[in-house]
Amino acid sequence: MHSQIAFKKVILEEDLTTSVKILNDSHLTVAKEFNFTKQNNPTNSAFIDIETLWSQLSKGIELYLMMINNMPIGCIATEKSPKEIDTYYIEKVSIIPEYRHQRFGLILMNFALDMIKHAGAKKASIALINSNIRLKNWYKQQGFIENGTKDFEHLPFIVCFMSKQL
Repeated sequence: MHSQIAFKKVILEEDLTTSVKILNDSHLTVAKEFNFTKQNNPTNSAFIDIETLWSQLSKGIELYLMMINNMPIGCIATEKSPKEIDTYYIEKVSIIPEYRHQRFGLILMNFALDMIKHAGAKKASIALINSNIRLKNWYKQQGFIENGTKDFEHLPFIVCFMSKQL
């Protein structure tokens, strides 16, 4: 039996609730791995709530649910850069743990890249935990290159910036 994959833009409150659960569940594994807590990393998606996510969406972030046979298993967000011309950010890349390592993350990324390319993007940009080597290598396999790092005072890790020409 083939799985039917679909994407759904998050606009309804019920989709917001589902998205928060996916973000919490999928990012909690990373939070545990890097010893993040709501106290030392309150902006991490492992700890996001409906109000925060709604606020982000109202500022121009577009969030999409990934559905397998009508069951939500992941989500991804895109945002047009306010500073960099023809650049979009890809954020909140999330697959719930039991669906990881089955190529769904790649399908999710390709969906986002296609979306922003059709919107006029010439470059995709991402930010991640610099010491998350496994994730960094996964992005490199998709053609992203490192552009540098930054140590933000409010974060308990160094941020790695990567981009890909489209």
